[in-house]
Amino acid sequence: MQYRYVVVDLADGGSWHLYGDESRPEVTGYSADELRVLPDLLADGWVPIRETPCGSSAVGAMRGGVRAFCLVLLSKE
Repeated sequence: MQYRYVVVDLADGGSWHLYGDESRPEVTGYSADELRVLPDLLADGWVPIRETPCGSSAVGAMRGGVRAFCLVLLSKE
C-alpha cells in the first residue's frame, strides 16, 4: 500500500503535494487552475482515506483574507 498527502486550498480548490512537488514555486504561487494535483491522483486510482482541516493561514490574513486548508491522506494499492 502506498500513501500520499495532498494539501487542498478550501478557498479556490487548488491542491498540491505536501512535499516533493519540485515544480511548485516558493515565492509566487500558481493559480487554482494550475494547481490540480488531487483530481489527477483520484483519476489515477488514489483513494482519500482521511481529511484533516488545517485552520487558516497567516499568509492569507496578511493579504486581506483568511484562507483555510485541508490535509488529505490518499492511499493506493
